[in-house]
Amino acid sequence: MDTRNVLDRYVGTIEAAPVALGQILYRSVLKNSDKGKKSPSFQADLTAWLRQAQRGECGPEEACDIFSLAAAHWAFLAGLGIVSGMLLDYLFGVSFDAALTFSLSVFPAFGLLSAADAVRARSARVAAEQRSGRRNKGSRKYRPINRRWIIPGTASVLLSAVWFVVFFAG
Repeated sequence: MDTRNVLDRYVGTIEAAPVALGQILYRSVLKNSDKGKKSPSFQADLTAWLRQAQRGECGPEEACDIFSLAAAHWAFLAGLGIVSGMLLDYLFGVSFDAALTFSLSVFPAFGLLSAADAVRARSARVAAEQRSGRRNKGSRKYRPINRRWIIPGTASVLLSAVWFVVFFAG
């Protein structure tokens, strides 16, 4: 079994987790009204859409939209981690610096992965629009970043080192 493919699948699952949780919460609110049940947001499966984009089974426009949404979820989690770190520090005496270091290292690293894919998809969309002006060729599928596990792994280690120096050594 190829280790890179296993790591890429794990990173893809982790990247999709906040979108899946957000969709569950969003659907729980929308199901309480008739108008909400009929809305496209209630009926869309965002997690499946993100998985298709990760596999390269959609166009650049759709990939840009869903990866941007995933990056927004990771940014929200980073903010939520900061607030929950304050609460943990107040209630249980957990070191706020440790919670802040974790929240500002792990969550933004996965957000960076989603943002990098969104920027790459947007660039592919612009290139496809320019290409379609010259000749009429069918649209291409978006090719996601290979070895996806490298970005969050490297970013989280580097961000952890930076925040460790800022909070603990400074």
